[in-house]
Amino acid sequence: MIVFRDADLNLAAKDAVTYSTCNAGQVCCSIERIYVDRQIKRQFEELCVQECQRIKAGPFDNSESVIGPMVSELQRSKVDAQVRDAISHGARILYSGDILISKSHQQEQHFSSNTFYPATVLTDLTHDMEITKEETFGPVVAIYEFDGSEEQAVKLANSTNYGLTASVYGQDMVKCQRVSARIRAGQVGINTWSILDAPKQCPFVGHKESGMGYHSGSDGYRQYSVPKSIVLRKKNASD
Repeated sequence: MIVFRDADLNLAAKDAVTYSTCNAGQVCCSIERIYVDRQIKRQFEELCVQECQRIKAGPFDNSESVIGPMVSELQRSKVDAQVRDAISHGARILYSGDILISKSHQQEQHFSSNTFYPATVLTDLTHDMEITKEETFGPVVAIYEFDGSEEQAVKLANSTNYGLTASVYGQDMVKCQRVSARIRAGQVGINTWSILDAPKQCPFVGHKESGMGYHSGSDGYRQYSVPKSIVLRKKNASD
């Protein structure tokens, strides 16, 4: 996710938090890295913290729960290890949310805190950290800064082996479209999470090491067919 200085920051922060933490971040096209123009970074961080305060992790029978558990204790440990590694290399935690308990005492024994990870906002991240190199797949809002230029935005966005989705936030639509065209990802949303507003005619496809094949749209459906040629002998000129 790229956030230029002229972006609607309230919208950008809301989407950043929502689609970094949706399903506890366990979505193949979750937002993994957020590059923010350094001039508006502090304001963006404050808005993300405000948004993240509503994201509470907990069991299904607690009405305040927004996100559920990780798929396993192993996955929770992986997310925690990436966050700890980032902190040890200079990143800062701006917010770490609540983990709720079951409302039912009879059900409480079925829930282990070892499978929940709180919605977390991290900032001052760099590219030598594990959380940048590997997919996190957890509810972490990961904030980086860039110098505000198109060139650096594109360079940083493409500095990964993955290329499933991306998004660009800004008011200059010509600029946003220009940047979107240069990002090597299968789906790029402008002022939106691409999956949210993509029409069914759009193929869902991963670039680089993301995904195997693609689906939807006429291009996707063609994958389920095999071309066939029927060739007739050409007539002689004398015929």
